[in-house]
Amino acid sequence: MSEFSNDTQNTWKRLFSRHMWWKSEAWHVPVLSVISGLLLAVLLLITMLVVDLFDFRGAVTLTPVQSREAAKLFGSSLELVLPHEDVQASETVLLQDRGILGSLWHFRNRPWTRPVIALYQQFPELRRNSSALMVLLLAGVFIGLLRGIVMARSRLVAARVGMLPANQLRRSLHRQAMRLGPSDLKDIQVEQAYELFTGDTAVVSNGVSAYVYRLGLHPITLIILMSVAMLVSPRLFMQMFVPLLGCWILVERERARYNHKRLLAESEADHRLNLLAESLRKTRLIRGYSMEAFESSQFAQRLDKFSSSMFSVRRRDVFSRWLCWGLVLICVLVLVLLVGIKVLLPEDHPQSLRLSQITLLGLCFGLAYLPLARLQSLRGIYKETALSADRVYRYMAQIPEVGQAVGAKFLEPLTKWLTFENVSYSLPGSHGKVLLDQIEMKLPAGGITVIATSDPLEARALLYLLPRFIEPQSGRVLIDGEDIAWVTFESLRAEAQYVGGHNAFFTGTILENITCGDTAYSRSDAMAAAKTVHAHQFIQHLPQGYDTILGEHGEQLDAGQSYRLGLARAMLRNPNLLLLEEPTELLTEDAKSMIDDAYDNVSKGRSVIVIPSRMQTIRRSDRIVLLHHGKVATVNTHDELLAGNELYRHWEYVKFNVFREK
Repeated sequence: MSEFSNDTQNTWKRLFSRHMWWKSEAWHVPVLSVISGLLLAVLLLITMLVVDLFDFRGAVTLTPVQSREAAKLFGSSLELVLPHEDVQASETVLLQDRGILGSLWHFRNRPWTRPVIALYQQFPELRRNSSALMVLLLAGVFIGLLRGIVMARSRLVAARVGMLPANQLRRSLHRQAMRLGPSDLKDIQVEQAYELFTGDTAVVSNGVSAYVYRLGLHPITLIILMSVAMLVSPRLFMQMFVPLLGCWILVERERARYNHKRLLAESEADHRLNLLAESLRKTRLIRGYSMEAFESSQFAQRLDKFSSSMFSVRRRDVFSRWLCWGLVLICVLVLVLLVGIKVLLPEDHPQSLRLSQITLLGLCFGLAYLPLARLQSLRGIYKETALSADRVYRYMAQIPEVGQAVGAKFLEPLTKWLTFENVSYSLPGSHGKVLLDQIEMKLPAGGITVIATSDPLEARALLYLLPRFIEPQSGRVLIDGEDIAWVTFESLRAEAQYVGGHNAFFTGTILENITCGDTAYSRSDAMAAAKTVHAHQFIQHLPQGYDTILGEHGEQLDAGQSYRLGLARAMLRNPNLLLLEEPTELLTEDAKSMIDDAYDNVSKGRSVIVIPSRMQTIRRSDRIVLLHHGKVATVNTHDELLAGNELYRHWEYVKFNVFREK
C-alpha cells in the first residue's frame, strides 16, 4: 500500500492499526483462509482424480517389473498375481475396472500420492470405477460445503471486525453531535453529522471488513494455487505464468490509459454540449435581434464538433476493446501451444502431461483471477474508506462553542430580572452574519414575552442564549444578576426548558417522550403534565395510549399534537423559565384553541418567552421585544406598538396579513 499518500496511510493507522489484527478477531481470517486454501487444494486433487478416472477408465497396463513394484506399493488391495521370474519383460498385465488406480500409478512418485494410496488400500469403494466415481463426487460435495462454511465464517469474522471501528466512530459522532448540535442555528452540522453517521460510517465498516477479508484470504489462496500448480509441472507453470502476467499488466495499463482519455473526452463533450444548449435559453435575444442565421451557423459548427468528440470516445472504446481482446487471444494461443506440445509428447517422455494435469493447471490459473481482481480493487476501497474516515475525524476535531466553566455553581430560579448586557452573536465563519448586535435589554420575571423579528435566526439566537445552546461572542446574559456562563448546565437547563416546533418527539413511546426515560417521573406524573397542556385527550385516542410507539415505524403526530407533547415534557420538570418556538405549520382551530388554553396554564408563576407563529399568541403576550438588524428596536405591548411603531406595523402586516405568501 506504499503508493498511497501519507494522509491516507495515517488515517488508516488511526482507524485500523496493525496491532488491531491481533487485538480483534482479525487474525482468525488468515487462519481460516489457510484451512480454506487446503480444502481448495483437496478439491483440486479430487477434480484431477475424477478426470483421470474418465481418462484411464480404471485400466492400467503393467510389465512384470512394474507388477512387482505395484504389489509392493499397493499390497493385497491390488489383487494381483505376480508373474514368475522367467516371464519375459515384454509381456504385460492389463488391469481393468480398478477405480483411481490409473492416477495413483501414474503419479506414484509424487509425495501427495502416499496418503491417497493408503485410502485406496483402506476403502474398497475406490477400487471400482462406478463406486470410485460416486465416492469422489460425494467427497467433492462434502469438501466444497465445508470450504463454504469456512469462508462464510471468515466473512462473518471480517464483518464483526469492520463493525468495531465503525461503531467507535458512531459513538464518537454521537458524543460530538450532542456537543455541537445545540449551537447549530441552521442545522447544517446536524445534517452533516447525520450523513456521517448513516453514510460514512457504513463505508468505513464495509471498507475495513473488505480490507481484513481480502487481505487475509486472497494472498493465501494465491500461494496455495501457485503451490499446487508448481507440484503439477514447475516448468510449465513458469512458462504459463510469464505470458499470463504480461497479458494482465498490458490489459490493465490499456484500461487505465483508455479510462483517462475517456474522462478527458467526455469532459470536452460535456463542454460542447453546454455550448449547444446555450441558445435554448436565449431565444428572445436571438429572435429579437434577428440573429437566426448567425446562430444557426454557430449551432451547426458546434454540433459538428460535439459529434466529432462523441465519435472519438466511441472510437477509442472500440479500439481499446479490440486491443485488449487481441492481447488475450495472443496469450491464449501461446498457452494452447505450450500445453499442446506437452500433451502431444510420448507418454513415457519426462515432460509429457496428462489431461488431468492440464485441467488442474487451468483451474489453478482460472481460480487465481478472482483473488487477483479483488486485491486490485482493494486499492479503491482503501482510498474510499480513508476518505470517509477522514471526514468523520475532521468533524470530531471541531471544538464545541459552549463548555461548562471550571468551578461553575448552582443557579437559583429566576425571580426578578432577565438581563442582556451588550450581547453580540454572529454565525460561525469569518464572514458570518451578525444576528445579535450589542443587545441591551432587561426583562422582568413572569408573564409572556414575544420576540418579533423579520429574521427567524435572530429570534432563535436570542432564545438559544438562555439555556446556553450558544454562547455570546461578547457581553453577558444574567438571571437575577448571575452570569449564566458561570453556572452549571444541569441547574441552568433545569430552570430554562426549551420547546421547539420542529423536533418535538423522538422514536419511543409517548411515556418515554414525556419522561425522557427518567425513572424519577411516574406514569401519573406524565399524565398530569399532559393534562395541563391538553395533550392527554389525543394521547388516550392513540392505539396504546401512553405506550404508543412514535417515530418512523410507529404513529405520527401532527404539528399541534407534537407541540403539546413538547409542552408536556417541559411542564413535567416544572421550569421557572419556559422558552417556546411555535410550529410554523398550519394548525386546526381545535389545536389553536387547546394551545391558547395551555398557555394560560403554563404561564402561571413562570416566565415564558415565545417565538410566535400566530397572531393570537402575540395579542395575549405581556410584552413584545422588537428586533431589527440584530438590535432591540423597542420593547412594548402589542397595542402600543401597533399604534405607534411603523416598523412593528410593517412586520405584523408582512407576517400575518391574509395575502402573504403561504
